[in-house]
Amino acid sequence: MKMHQLLADGLRQLGVGHLFGLIGDANLFLVQAYCTAGAGRYVACNHEANAVLAAIGYAQTTGRTGVATVTHGPGLTNCATALTEAARGGIALVLLCGDTIPGDAQHLQNTNQRALVEATGAAFVELRGPETALSDLEQAFRIAALQRRPVVFNMRVDLQWADVAPQKTGFAITRPQSQPAGGEALEEAVAMLAAARRPLLLAGRGAIDDRARAALVALSARLEAPLATTLKAQALFRGEPFNLGVSGNLSHPTAIDTIMKSDCIIAFGASLGKYTTEGGAYLKGKRVIQVLADTHETPWLETPDIRLIGDIAGTARAMAELLDLAEIPGSAATDSALAEGLAAEAAARAVPLPFAPTAPGTVDFIPALRRLDQALPQERVLVADLGRFVFSVWRNLPVTRPQDLVFTAHFGGIGCGTGQAIGAAVAVPDRPTVLVAGAGGFVLSGVGELSVIAREQPDMVIILCNDGSYGAEYIQFANRNLPTDLSMIAPPDFAALGTAAGIASLCVRDEAELDAACRAIRDRKGPLMIDLRLDPAKIEK
Repeated sequence: MKMHQLLADGLRQLGVGHLFGLIGDANLFLVQAYCTAGAGRYVACNHEANAVLAAIGYAQTTGRTGVATVTHGPGLTNCATALTEAARGGIALVLLCGDTIPGDAQHLQNTNQRALVEATGAAFVELRGPETALSDLEQAFRIAALQRRPVVFNMRVDLQWADVAPQKTGFAITRPQSQPAGGEALEEAVAMLAAARRPLLLAGRGAIDDRARAALVALSARLEAPLATTLKAQALFRGEPFNLGVSGNLSHPTAIDTIMKSDCIIAFGASLGKYTTEGGAYLKGKRVIQVLADTHETPWLETPDIRLIGDIAGTARAMAELLDLAEIPGSAATDSALAEGLAAEAAARAVPLPFAPTAPGTVDFIPALRRLDQALPQERVLVADLGRFVFSVWRNLPVTRPQDLVFTAHFGGIGCGTGQAIGAAVAVPDRPTVLVAGAGGFVLSGVGELSVIAREQPDMVIILCNDGSYGAEYIQFANRNLPTDLSMIAPPDFAALGTAAGIASLCVRDEAELDAACRAIRDRKGPLMIDLRLDPAKIEK
């Protein structure tokens, strides 16, 4: 057996069913062996960054470790932004990357790969030699899964054809179950809840599994506390009577009022970052209890009054049991006034918005999004690239379960959406993946992957928010009464590009064309791209 065959077999043993990548001389034989052995599905991308991003999208939607492969040198340097995105997002990912022969200083693709990788925040695991190949590979997967971070598995190109004996790996790519929090800290937290008059229960991405949801809903009922989520846990409490929705700058008025009036927030699996807490304003004057599943969670804000580390579901149940034992009554915070306020908010959101005048050849953004939302299936995966449009997209194209929201802005860069949408669409074939991107972000990294989308034929709807500009920069120029010329990018005819690539595509410049786009969504037989023409001066958040 050759080294590249052994590593492909190791991926099979580790249960890697999807591999995203771009081949070069340092990884082509590994990929060929993976495909030949039927170990899983290989999805080829046209840019290394998008291969890694596809693995990120796969990981976000499945909760499993994403896996990608690229070649050495420029193949890896092209991945720096994507690796940083995964590191900032705490996403489990393994990137199998080739490397030049040590000492070959004149090799054109030679670079210090360890230094590059460590600068992104990813871990670096070296393939030491034939005798340790699968134990080294297993170590990479163990770090990725248990520490929830990207890991680059570095493979010397000269080892590809080395003779090796068959090897076994027994590692299961799952996170171990932690124990519930307990002791004096738990009792102190429950005492704090018992004293609260208007408690609020907040859940983040670390609390979205079924066990946690059931326990948190039960605890909120016991406390008579309303429920809210971070953006990344959107829809976790969908259908619950006192669900406030997303906490932060996406909150609706009733939610804002309720959050501001609360006197104690208990947050499960949430980092309490500035977007969730409106820059800390939602926490002022309140007692804050934070429950995290493990020490790898990174709190981004000031230290809460109490932080508990333990299994989310088990800790929530333990709290409810202590409240029962002490015969603590509910808070009555979930009263008829809150119910009426939430009902009024829901009714207001259901009313169609009129279209306001915009520049010729463009449509009003928010009403157009609402119309597209109605045409799309409710059960969908949403991948929103970063841009000034993104807050409106998160508000008006909601998902029905948190796993279906793919967050692409951990590092604050545009252009990370298309790759993640490809990975999500491959991972979740039973519902459409909706990619929303701006003109600048799609020119940056989306156009080059159109042939991949055409080849893979996923159920994907691409909505391009095309205002012809870099939107955030346009706003900064306009707000200072400066010329906006430098922010205008004169994008190509996206519908023509999509059609040429073999993807059904159309342009929306008025309400009639918007109606045609809605019909195309309902009648689609494969990927569909919609070039939504917008007025850069009239895009609201």
